Amino acid sequence: MKLNGFKEYLYDNEKSKSTVGSYCADVNQFFNYYKKDIADMNKVDVKEYTQYLLSEQFSIKTINRKLVSLHQYIDFINDIQHSKIVVKIKQLKIERQNFINDMLDISSVRRIVRAAEKEKDVRAITIFFTLFYTGARVSEMLQIRVRDIDRDSIIINGKGNKFRELLIPKKLKHQWNLYIKSRINKSDYLFTGIRGAITRQTVHNTIKYYTGQARGIDKKVAHAHSFRHLYAQSLGKLGINQVIIAQLLGHSLNVTGNYMQVSKRELLEIINKLDFREGYI
Repeated sequence: MKLNGFKEYLYDNEKSKSTVGSYCADVNQFFNYYKKDIADMNKVDVKEYTQYLLSEQFSIKTINRKLVSLHQYIDFINDIQHSKIVVKIKQLKIERQNFINDMLDISSVRRIVRAAEKEKDVRAITIFFTLFYTGARVSEMLQIRVRDIDRDSIIINGKGNKFRELLIPKKLKHQWNLYIKSRINKSDYLFTGIRGAITRQTVHNTIKYYTGQARGIDKKVAHAHSFRHLYAQSLGKLGINQVIIAQLLGHSLNVTGNYMQVSKRELLEIINKLDFREGYI
């Protein structure tokens, strides 16, 4: 059989179980297509096989994996069976395109919040406010403590273990003070449940639940990072330039960007203009 020994060869090369399964399936597919002796394979055959995969409407990522699988198989044939197959298998190049998949819009956020308001779920409402008004990642939001609720800015540990300041608009501080009245006091962290500080999964489940309750919103686009995208988009619609948005999101700035940064006071003035209930002011 053509794949005899190939699976063991992959395991010997420390491939994971799922990778081994994918590579073997890919090579089987290749042999269903290629009816000649693999020892005779040349660059034209590789090109035609690639065109075949494209015609079958596989994604570029999947095609590249299948080509890697074939490359691994040829290495196996050459190493173990001492064959001398000399053929280059090049992956397809992908031009980076900064497309964003469908995402939450401002009207969807309003509906999700209304669904939480209908059930008087103050914690859920406050989670949505916090994500929208700060653009924070979930891991960053869950670092906020009770002692922070009246501050204009909070130091958090961001992506890449880098510390940054999270700026807090007045509307969010007002919501935090409403939430604190009904909050379960099981932890120093702001967002808690009956077992203490909540987890990323609780946030995820909360978003999905109220998206379902709001009806008509695709749950695929309703996740915490969608709020971060919406935060950036909302600032853009206020006419804020990209450097300042990057500054608020905690992204690294190039040298030019560093010169274009604005003060904390100016940034607070900017984010205080955000209001998902009234639209973009």
